Amino acid sequence: MSGNFVDRLMRLAGECGIEIDREKAELLGNFKDEVVEWNNKMNLTALVEEEQFIKKHIIDSLMILKNIDFHQGTKLVDVGTGAGFPGIPVKIMRQDLEVLLMDSSRKKTEFLKYAVKKLGLKRTDVLCARAEEAARNIGYREKYDAAVSRAVSALNTLVELCLPLVKVEGVFVAMKGEDPEPEIEEAGGAVAVLGGRIRDVIPYELPGGLRRHLIVVEKIQETPEKFPRRPGIPEKRPLFMKKFP
Repeated sequence: MSGNFVDRLMRLAGECGIEIDREKAELLGNFKDEVVEWNNKMNLTALVEEEQFIKKHIIDSLMILKNIDFHQGTKLVDVGTGAGFPGIPVKIMRQDLEVLLMDSSRKKTEFLKYAVKKLGLKRTDVLCARAEEAARNIGYREKYDAAVSRAVSALNTLVELCLPLVKVEGVFVAMKGEDPEPEIEEAGGAVAVLGGRIRDVIPYELPGGLRRHLIVVEKIQETPEKFPRRPGIPEKRPLFMKKFP
């Protein structure tokens, strides 16, 4: 990791209203180095160029902390975390959080276990599992104050994967692109049936003008026991495509 990377990260984050001290910036730089090194052995990410990595991986991840107020010691699960986004940057910045990094890829979770140990992150676990399976396990179902996901699945799929993991009065935060409205319209019925309601849609902008959104779904009642459905079904046959009247 170069000092250049740390300086650039701190500057670009500052332009977005995110303050990163040098110690945390260096830790984020060490994480970037591990991702790039392991990327030579497996497909973790297509974004390895420094500035793009900073903007689209690190700063994008930290927009959750800028916009969502997690209480001290929040239990957070990152569903479909892949190479560790947004979970690891969020954990580095808020080491009081208790974080579970969940992904169905054995190779990716092996990398994550290595990275968590290498970075010295405490109260950070890694689980290789599909969300549909984890949410059927009493150890994970409705155990988290917050779930986050930057997965590419549509919102009506993501809510079925993530809301069953969230406690009543907790939140699910979906990271979405420039125009989330069509997905929000399609997901309205699913959100309601799964025990949630859309509380907020928060726009933000990354350096360079890329516009994105956080969709905040509040868990207002328990998810019915029959959800989530079997692995693969939420994506193949998403719940209701329109809002309830």
